[in-house]
Amino acid sequence: MAEEEETLAPVDVDHEDDPNYQPPPEKSIDDMIQADKDDESLQKYKAALLGGAVAGSGAIVVEPDDPRKVIVKKLSLIVEGREDSTIDLTQDLKTIKSKSFTLKEGVKFKIKIDFIVQREIVHGLKYVQKTYRAVVGGKAHRG
Repeated sequence: MAEEEETLAPVDVDHEDDPNYQPPPEKSIDDMIQADKDDESLQKYKAALLGGAVAGSGAIVVEPDDPRKVIVKKLSLIVEGREDSTIDLTQDLKTIKSKSFTLKEGVKFKIKIDFIVQREIVHGLKYVQKTYRAVVGGKAHRG
């Protein structure tokens, strides 16, 4: 009888990391609102982008009990011709780690990330994806 073993092997992907990349200097929402105060068209543009932050202190807080600037809510795998697979990232870590996406080699897919940015503008946000190939091998045992 053959016994199957499943191991995970990392998949090589092209990296487009620029080692010389420097994110722009952090600037608070209040600083951005105060800049160019005499330019009416620029103030209207900022109001369209920043919404309610222009009227108040600048800080928009969606979840007051959560100190994070970026709150990731959901991660979805979108493959044409099949229903989207979603992982709710608001659950406890043990539940999240027990879930994964399964793809056939060569399939085209998209990743959708639902997140909230609160308190300040986020500079240099980066997404890193690790993909593993399941290797299934069999060993014949003779007795």
